[in-house]
Amino acid sequence: MRKGRIRWTVAAVTSAGAVAAGAGAVWLAGDGKSRAVAGSAASMSVSAADSDAAARYWTARRMAAATPVDQRAQAAPRGLTAQAVPPSTAFGGVPTIGALFFSNGRGDHYCTASVVQSASQRLLLTAAHCIHGGKNAGYATKVAFVPKYDRGKRPYGTWTAGLLLVDRRWAAGSDADLDFGFIALNPLKGRKIQSVVGYNRLAVGQGVGRTVNVSGYPKIAYDSRDHPIYCRTKTARQSRYQIRMDCAGFYGGTSGSPWLLNYDGRTRTGSVNGVIGGYQGGGSTASRSYSPYFDGDVTKLRAAADDRAR
Repeated sequence: MRKGRIRWTVAAVTSAGAVAAGAGAVWLAGDGKSRAVAGSAASMSVSAADSDAAARYWTARRMAAATPVDQRAQAAPRGLTAQAVPPSTAFGGVPTIGALFFSNGRGDHYCTASVVQSASQRLLLTAAHCIHGGKNAGYATKVAFVPKYDRGKRPYGTWTAGLLLVDRRWAAGSDADLDFGFIALNPLKGRKIQSVVGYNRLAVGQGVGRTVNVSGYPKIAYDSRDHPIYCRTKTARQSRYQIRMDCAGFYGGTSGSPWLLNYDGRTRTGSVNGVIGGYQGGGSTASRSYSPYFDGDVTKLRAAADDRAR
């Protein structure tokens, strides 16, 4: 869809903080304020009280019990043999990528998110569907990020959200071509996330056929070890505003996983060229994943998030 082909609106927020949505809505909004910003963005601020509550809420037990917001089958898609799919590798993770925990009206869930360079030094990038339910829905609550999460370990602590922001066309119409969003994290012990774990740059307009390192947090039905995984593979064109990559092991939980160009093994950073999301919610199988194509829309959305976060 994309590119303003539909006249979009943003759901209103009641005084109690719930998004005024249709009968099918299951996602909830927090007690913050939701509004349109920068013409094409819809944001929700999170109160200090709600942030404190989220920090208390996410105990080790609740994190371990959280389920992926997305479910993906093991079988390879039609026309792609298992032998042709590169394998993923379990590892200990990197500081700029972590597990993103939240509640959405159906229970406690998680995705993957990464720190992206910003002037505010506070921003995360993830899939929009991880923080907002799209059409006739609203924002997630109790949002918290754990950098380099691994089997319950939290080496850099738990960071709560102060602001959630998606494109208003996602908020109003679930436009899969705009399935990306930003989170501004609250400082932790007086420090901002970017100064603690570093950051990945944002890459736009990079075409396809590029080699990327993709890392995320899958939840495998027969393996609950919660290891992060990574894969090195190439991107391909799926449609005008969608790209894809093939790699095994990207089960539920990997939505929002960054696709890093020019990954530097020494600094363990790169440039984010996409996130798992978009078409089929990022993919219906664990072997093929999708991302919205990053162009000026994601740049504008980051600018709006950064402006509000400063």
